[in-house]
Amino acid sequence: MSLLQSNKKKDRRILSGSCPDPRCGARLFFPSGSASIECTECGQRHEQKHLLRVEEVTDPDLVLHNLLRNALLGVTGAPKKGSELVKVMGLSNYHCKLLSPVLTRYGMDKQTGRAKLLQEMNQGEMFDCSLLGDRAFLIEPEHVSTMGYGKDRSGSLVYLHDTLEEVKKANGSMECLIPVHVDGDGHCLVHAVSRALVGRELFWHALRENLKQNFKQNLDRYKALFQDFIDAAEWEDIINECDPMFIPPEGVPLGLRNIHIFGLANVLHRPIILLDSLSGMRSSGDYSATFLPGLMAEEKCRGKDEKLNKPICIAWSSSGRNHYIPLVGIKNGSAPTAGSFAAQSVGRPSGSHQEIHRTRAGRQLCDRRRS
Repeated sequence: MSLLQSNKKKDRRILSGSCPDPRCGARLFFPSGSASIECTECGQRHEQKHLLRVEEVTDPDLVLHNLLRNALLGVTGAPKKGSELVKVMGLSNYHCKLLSPVLTRYGMDKQTGRAKLLQEMNQGEMFDCSLLGDRAFLIEPEHVSTMGYGKDRSGSLVYLHDTLEEVKKANGSMECLIPVHVDGDGHCLVHAVSRALVGRELFWHALRENLKQNFKQNLDRYKALFQDFIDAAEWEDIINECDPMFIPPEGVPLGLRNIHIFGLANVLHRPIILLDSLSGMRSSGDYSATFLPGLMAEEKCRGKDEKLNKPICIAWSSSGRNHYIPLVGIKNGSAPTAGSFAAQSVGRPSGSHQEIHRTRAGRQLCDRRRS
């Protein structure tokens, strides 16, 4: 094994150590790459080097037990009360994000009702996110105003005002597509997509793992499609950025970019629409696009009803264009449509081989903006 492979393996280890506070001493579990760890008992945050009796954990059942315990029993060391801990139907963003890595590898055994590795149930090594290709979240009217779950409060309602007004016009002056909250922690693209699919941030981890796998398995096709826009040497960075444990070099922003949205469209076998402010979409800048699953065969982009999977919609939340949020429909309301407005403002689809080389779509997909 090369030194690089060895270091990569080390970075994926799970370690345990004890809280250095003599009044606490709780046993903590954390990825080896964590610089600091928040105690799940007393709530204090400590640098990894200050923890006591640090050792590698080799028993996966022990790791799973403690992750589930922390997530489901509600540890006292969870983040201070805020949007992350606002519970809707018993779940908070904090708990959903914590459970996500478990759901990537584990499912429920229907016979025993207990967690079991997907691989042991012949369902592959990880959760296949294409199974969510025909899912779309509709928020309940009573939760639209719930902080940390309903309407986004980061300023997007002002920034996207004109865009949302145009969407309302396309829907008979009905408000049926609203921007909702996602946490800004470097994973906001996959948080936004997960919420657009199921309403929760439960699949952020699986989406990243699926995205990385998709790029690796189809790398020659991606390279051929974007050879005029992306240097061959850059693909290694693009793939590495997909990793849930990715830590960027010093001075480089943490987050994903437009090429990753195109990858996610292929992972999910459905289009993803990226919206911006109305002025941004009408400017010469490449701030919005419709990302098509151009590498997928058409039959793979159909749901159980044999109809093509419908798009999901995300948007920039501000002029900084460094945070993605999802736009979702409202339950029991009219099915939202962007109508001719989206076709006119977003421009030609990104992801079609013919269009990539004839329009600005290639530059849109290679845009260095991150979130």
